[in-house]
Amino acid sequence: MKTLDRKAAEILRGLLALQTAKVDRSDGTYMPVYVEIIDRTDNYTHISLAHYGQQNGDAMRDPEMIIALHKDSQQFIPYYYRNDYMGREQYSVRWTDKGVLLNCRLQAEHTTFANKWLRNIATQQHIL
Repeated sequence: MKTLDRKAAEILRGLLALQTAKVDRSDGTYMPVYVEIIDRTDNYTHISLAHYGQQNGDAMRDPEMIIALHKDSQQFIPYYYRNDYMGREQYSVRWTDKGVLLNCRLQAEHTTFANKWLRNIATQQHIL
């Protein structure tokens, strides 16, 4: 599986270190980013990272990614992407009791996007 590159991992660690669910340091210029630990398992901590907009009063993910932090290696593995405006939801990895189901191409795309998106978030929200 592909993992976040060093810079993107550093940015995500910086976001987690803030220990706040909503990061908005842009004075309204950019969308806030929401960071939430959504699950912990024996081997992984699952982290949701999202921007939200509104449409007809409903919260819309624009986008949301879920990234798993492997407890032993401390590597971040992007595996989920959702954009409500586009009607797109993608899992590239699924953990089951029978093992790991992996879509290598899609998981690589998720990782490439996450690396770029985290750099944008760092610039917009003055992280690091």
